[in-house]
Amino acid sequence: MHTAKASVAAKKLRATARAMGSYAARLRPYFGKLRAYVGKLRPYVDKLRPYANGLRRHAVKAVDAAWSWLHRGIVQVDKVSPRAAKRLEGVETWVCQSEGRKLGTAAFAVVLVLGVGFAAIFPETAGRYGRVIFTSNRVVPLPDETRRAAGEKAKQLAAALDTRLDKKLAGEAWTSAQILVALGENDPDYVGRADVKLVEQYFRSVAGPECACWRRFPQGKYPDHIGVTSWALWAFAQYGIPAHKSELEFLLSTQGADGGWPLFAGAQQGKFASSYGTAAAILALHGQSALEPDRERKKRLAASVERGADWLKSRVAPGRARWADYPAWSEAREESLAVSGFALFALHRVGASWLGSLDRDWMRELPAQAPAALGGDAPARKVQVGKRSYRDETRYYELPWTILATAEVYRSAWFFGKVRAVQWLERALAPGASIYELTGREKDAAIVAEALLALRSGGARE
Repeated sequence: MHTAKASVAAKKLRATARAMGSYAARLRPYFGKLRAYVGKLRPYVDKLRPYANGLRRHAVKAVDAAWSWLHRGIVQVDKVSPRAAKRLEGVETWVCQSEGRKLGTAAFAVVLVLGVGFAAIFPETAGRYGRVIFTSNRVVPLPDETRRAAGEKAKQLAAALDTRLDKKLAGEAWTSAQILVALGENDPDYVGRADVKLVEQYFRSVAGPECACWRRFPQGKYPDHIGVTSWALWAFAQYGIPAHKSELEFLLSTQGADGGWPLFAGAQQGKFASSYGTAAAILALHGQSALEPDRERKKRLAASVERGADWLKSRVAPGRARWADYPAWSEAREESLAVSGFALFALHRVGASWLGSLDRDWMRELPAQAPAALGGDAPARKVQVGKRSYRDETRYYELPWTILATAEVYRSAWFFGKVRAVQWLERALAPGASIYELTGREKDAAIVAEALLALRSGGARE
């Protein structure tokens, strides 16, 4: 048995060695080119070397002069505290052992002085940089005052939404799903306290009945709605409620051949494919895939999410991180900040791996001023489904989804991208900003739910 194992191990080692030899052979021409470039640069390096050596000598002389002043200071310290002077002399001896240590210590001192000076002149900016450096990526490091204000407003809006939910689950599936998602994201313990059976019973009572889906209202005169169905299944996933196979099949079957979804089932796939509908669908399927026990169906869900994400990638405005809700519909191709934020948020939540350049575009194109809390689009376009047309009455609120997308970008951005995101979120969530004008009693509960999501994700999450 040991011989057989040794033989297998030897075969693996030989295969690894062959693979490494193959890679080395592929890389050899590039090493040759690199040597050629280094050879071409060597004459220029040789010409610059005397200047560099001269600069180094001048720098050492300047540092020696500074150290002479430091030594005089140590002599004066010795008169007051011999012990402290002895420690300083040890540091001086160690630094003066080589020119490299002298120059390195001097460079560190210069950086330290510049840093202190920068902090003194620009305390807010310096504080922002410090918070980004020393805070976990999972938390957007906003000032304490902003975080407290966001937390208090989140508590107020959550209480208002919880009250609305007690009243027949807000009256319609779409709003109810948004409230449930917001309350669950705001407080993970809320999911444990919720009556999951009641939630499932309510949603199933207003579904279909002709389809395994949801409409804005359950009456037959309303079209089968991808957006409402997706929000319902996303809420199910958050509360641990597995979707029925038929409900998943509804979303899978309505996905277009190119990967996008229309907002209404049965609408022409090309012209009426919707960025909002596609983003909502991939959120729902991604959430439900975690509850799916069947391995093959789980693979189908993952593949569908990937195709939907690729569709969104292919429809974004180049270099702008902006989407139109209906990219192929010439009459409705206006870019929407709210839809763009929702799409980018969804892509981050489903784990798209290619978001680097898109995130940078988003940060570069952020509006200078945060949108008003109630600002947004309500285009109310008519979408053709077979021989009938239905009005798309989706209301796109800009502020919450801009905050949500920026908070997601923060968590994966490089250092200066993080600083830019924090700077923008500080303005959007500063005490007195428009989001604090919401009371929870607004007629449209959707803006309250979306604002709660934004507050928790952008500012109030610990």
